[in-house]
Amino acid sequence: MPIVRPEALADFYEALARLGHGRATDSVRIAVFGDSNLTMDFTSGRMRRRLQQRFGDAGHGFVALGKPWSHYRHMDVEHDVIGGWKAFAITTSPTGDGLYGLGGIVVENQYQGARTFVATAKADAPVGQAAGRFDLFYLARPHGGDIDVQIDQRTPERVRTAAAEKGLGVRRFEVPDGAHRFEVTAASGSVRLFGVALERAEPGIVVDSFGVGALNTKTLGRHDPAVFGAMLAARHYDLVVFMTGANDIFTMDAVPPTMKRVLAVVRSALPQASIMMMTPADRGMKQSMKETLAVVDQRRVVAESEAVALWDQFEAMGGQGSMATFVRAKLAFKDAVHFTELGGAFVGDRFVSALLAGFETYVASHPDAGCR
Repeated sequence: MPIVRPEALADFYEALARLGHGRATDSVRIAVFGDSNLTMDFTSGRMRRRLQQRFGDAGHGFVALGKPWSHYRHMDVEHDVIGGWKAFAITTSPTGDGLYGLGGIVVENQYQGARTFVATAKADAPVGQAAGRFDLFYLARPHGGDIDVQIDQRTPERVRTAAAEKGLGVRRFEVPDGAHRFEVTAASGSVRLFGVALERAEPGIVVDSFGVGALNTKTLGRHDPAVFGAMLAARHYDLVVFMTGANDIFTMDAVPPTMKRVLAVVRSALPQASIMMMTPADRGMKQSMKETLAVVDQRRVVAESEAVALWDQFEAMGGQGSMATFVRAKLAFKDAVHFTELGGAFVGDRFVSALLAGFETYVASHPDAGCR
């Protein structure tokens, strides 16, 4: 299924061409926002593997430091909460203030000594085995507490999150490129952590996966625009993908105005970035839900009105009734909503194939691509 309006991806394709020519001075970063089908990183994890194996592994990217749901995980990275942190999610357990960074998932310590960690992937992982820096994102605020960050067996470093006003806090930790473990311990006061990004110095591909259970477009609009925009700018994405819509069936009226607001924040923070929307996956035990069909149509209309690229995930699955086929083939669970790892890989493969086909077409028609 080819990408609709591939011309909207010109800036992303230029960045990818620079990387392919060895002229890039920074990595090419992709952000993928999604609902529960992204909370296990199956689709985005497949994207990350394929793109990094072709263009270079520049690190895993962003990981939340909490687990609002037991099934929350990322592929090709180790992460878990050791104890003492309470997780909040913008959907199922909101903070009420909209201050989530980008991930829609945050943690706050319940007591001093609370510990959580993230580490590079195990030696048998296809990607993600090394990192050269860790960027910690947290809420800076008046009376914010302190945390201690320990990398491997090094002496812990103290990070103070107190600030005159609420906003995004960022602290970078440089390390020799290789396998590392990054552990955070609450030292004093109250601390809110957004997450940490693992990257490497050598330019390559980074895919940040932001999966939140029960996320819909209306809920996505609850993010505080100042903090959301500040973190978008800090991550400096070349492509922002909205793999949402499955849960818009109950709030369709809110979709066009909310997407307009969210995209305005993205464009303001990242004027150089390309933007893509996806139609939601098919849904239904025996046949497609009528509500899902309506959302698919609306998604196409909104993408066109906002002049962003579109990938039709619904048609790429096979169109109407395809989810039932996925269930029979064990590409989706029996709830006829969520992909298995095989199903997520299938969708990820089809999306990357469409993305790279568009890239090859762009390069063929722009011989100087990546050389400017």
